[in-house]
Amino acid sequence: MKTRTSMAAFGMTLALSGLTPLAAAAQDPMAAQHRQCEREFERTSEALGDAFARRDLNRFMAGFAEDAVQVNSLGQVLNGKPAITAFYRAVMANEYVFKRTLLAQTISQCSSAVVVDRIEFTVPSAGITLHAIDVANWARVRGQWRLSADTTTPIANP
Repeated sequence: MKTRTSMAAFGMTLALSGLTPLAAAAQDPMAAQHRQCEREFERTSEALGDAFARRDLNRFMAGFAEDAVQVNSLGQVLNGKPAITAFYRAVMANEYVFKRTLLAQTISQCSSAVVVDRIEFTVPSAGITLHAIDVANWARVRGQWRLSADTTTPIANP
């Protein structure tokens, strides 16, 4: 009896083992697509941060949606790309040092993403250092990632 049960279990294992690659293959394209989406998003997000650090206004603003909303560290609400561009044009007229530390990132179905960063923004000539948490909401529109809403909240010096 024990032998028959062992043989039956062996037979079932053998029969089902052929299905395992099929299940893995069905999941693999979705996983690969998600990884590709993550890489694309991370490149876009990093390029935006790099453009800000280098004070490249045109490259920086290229990452924003036309109808983006920005709440800056002063609590000012900037609606639309023209208003956000004017604000950052004034910011980028100064010499500054910008550091960004990723705290969290979530990408949902390759259509939206949320990024939470701890930032340190220093204007040496003014002796000002801002420590803040930045929450950026991204949307993928016509195959391109665009920053749609961004909120920067000051925090105490850590």
